[in-house]
Amino acid sequence: MNCFPSLRIICSHAGKMAVAAVIAFVVPSICRADPSPTTNVAAADENTRLQALFRKGVTAFEAGKDDEAVKILSEAWAIRQTYDIAGALAQTEISLKRYPDAAEHLDFGLKHFVPGDSEQTLQQMRTAFTEVKTHVAALKISVDRAGAEVHVDARTIGVSPLPGSAFVDPGVHTLEARLGGDKVSQVLSFEAGHEYPVSLRLGVAGVSAPPSGASTDDRSLVPVIIGGTVAVLGAVGLVAFDLAASSDTDHAAALQAKNGDSGCLVGTVTASDCAAQRDALKSHDSNRNLAVASAIVGAVGLVSIPVYWFWPRDEATTSTSGASAFRLRGSLGIGSVSISGDF
Repeated sequence: MNCFPSLRIICSHAGKMAVAAVIAFVVPSICRADPSPTTNVAAADENTRLQALFRKGVTAFEAGKDDEAVKILSEAWAIRQTYDIAGALAQTEISLKRYPDAAEHLDFGLKHFVPGDSEQTLQQMRTAFTEVKTHVAALKISVDRAGAEVHVDARTIGVSPLPGSAFVDPGVHTLEARLGGDKVSQVLSFEAGHEYPVSLRLGVAGVSAPPSGASTDDRSLVPVIIGGTVAVLGAVGLVAFDLAASSDTDHAAALQAKNGDSGCLVGTVTASDCAAQRDALKSHDSNRNLAVASAIVGAVGLVSIPVYWFWPRDEATTSTSGASAFRLRGSLGIGSVSISGDF
């Protein structure tokens, strides 16, 4: 095989690179077969176009036209994915601070570096990759089923099992896996300079998998909310009726002082004052009883929450909950407030 000579690009412009060391990359080592009657003309034309694109992209980069350089080199990348085109693309992306893209191309370039090529170029790519990774988070995404399409923020990054890491800017990202009609997603936050293992579980085909870390004992929160409401109403009732009873006690004491110990018996006071004294005593007894009832109801509501939540439940009970499980219909009232429903 005869190959075109390698043309090395050295970036010496101040501020062009975001990495500490100056990076050198090589022009694609485009090889052509020895001349023969069966030479593939289309392949030769593709090589010529690839070389032209690469040199044009390099010229744009050296002229400070980074966006144009990325566009041209991306066109070359679409034709053929090689380590040297990946390296050149990464160089322009670093200049544009597009670190996730640069990390992706440097990762590819290092994995597909041609043995026996320049050791200096290989070391420079390694140095650049180390620097770029301080600006991004590396995600090691695994899916429990092969063939699932994996997305990061609606961008398709491959099919499981993924061959390597995905690189993202620091911050919050949505990770998703899809296979057939099954889909699972997670919204996670990442920091730059760190590597994160992420597991996406689709579960058995045709069966919805529970969220990662969730218990299969999916207990309803409705009873907890009802129990909490009952406990709050009980506490409020206790305070309100206790205050009312205390007020009745004071009112009855004042009327008794006014009427005297035997005023109502001997008829020395008006009938209305006597009736008011009797009503105050009856109101006191009623409010005191309601205060005690409120305390009992509130305690029952409070205790019912941990009893319901931590009570052992077998699979049969769990699977039939909401269908044939035991249900109690009733209502609870405290004063003018009432709660009713199925428990």
